[in-house]
Amino acid sequence: MIPLLDLPHREARRLLASGAPAFLTVNPVEYHGPHLSLHNDRLVSLGLVRDLHQRLLGRHPEWPLLVAADLEVGVEPCSGPGSRHGRYALACELVREACRALVELGAQRVVLMTFHGAPLHNHAIEQGVRLLRAAGVHAVAPFNLVLAALVEPEPEPEPGGGAAIDNGRFAPAFAHIADPDERAEMLRTLRLDFHAGFFETSVALHYAPESVSPEHRGLPPCPPFGQLPLLTHAARLARLAGRHALAGELGFAAAGLAWYALRPFPGYTGRPHHATAAAGAHFARFMVDEMAPVVERVLLGQADSPPPILSWLRYASLGGRLGGVRLGPSQLLEVPVLAPR
Repeated sequence: MIPLLDLPHREARRLLASGAPAFLTVNPVEYHGPHLSLHNDRLVSLGLVRDLHQRLLGRHPEWPLLVAADLEVGVEPCSGPGSRHGRYALACELVREACRALVELGAQRVVLMTFHGAPLHNHAIEQGVRLLRAAGVHAVAPFNLVLAALVEPEPEPEPGGGAAIDNGRFAPAFAHIADPDERAEMLRTLRLDFHAGFFETSVALHYAPESVSPEHRGLPPCPPFGQLPLLTHAARLARLAGRHALAGELGFAAAGLAWYALRPFPGYTGRPHHATAAAGAHFARFMVDEMAPVVERVLLGQADSPPPILSWLRYASLGGRLGGVRLGPSQLLEVPVLAPR
């Protein structure tokens, strides 16, 4: 890994002039429950960057791994001790400026990586993609592919009453969970495990195990949180109208807002106590498998960057002016601070 911005200016320009892609990570300082670090999204992003570059290296051995540092900015981070809250407009400005500077430095290909799933955050990153593309630079924000998979509509019930779950991609990550009913429930609700739960804690154990507290094993499951009724109704109408992608997005938003309504607010979803590095490795392979072929095509000028999810949110939030949740200390799940050992 070559820290591009730490190099002498002439050397940085030489490397970019070779056509090697620059990887720019964009992540918040964000509370991820009591068991993960405030820099979790940055640590996971760097792990994904390494794996993605390794995959590209097989077909492009002339591309060194150039990392243009981490842009420490995030829209709508999870409320909790230490989270840094930034406005959407400011995030757009900072992302565009970082990308403009890379153009000025001579970048020809840029990958913008994040592991923060807030939709407006990824719309801010899209502003950088558009600026780069307008300057003739091949640019891609591949995490949009992972988010699109996460918000896929839940499968329709089978005639016999059960859910038609296609769990072939993910079942190995849950194989260690002894209780078959619990394992099936976790598979069924994986799309609702969107923050610091089994999925994210496992990925952190895979990429940055030193950043995960072993106390995650003692955390209770996140309480059930259902969905916000108004958005659930809107999702049902969208499905009846044949707008299945929109229905999935509305259902995802309905679940996210219902989770934030939990009191006390836990700061994590799912069951992080079941997380393992082996499960994280499986999820990481899935993400890189999703991203690598698209990233290569975009960097070669053969495809466009995948769009961010919830395209309607920019308008519904009046450009980020409305919405966003920021909770006070009294509304959060109280986690005792351990005495020094």
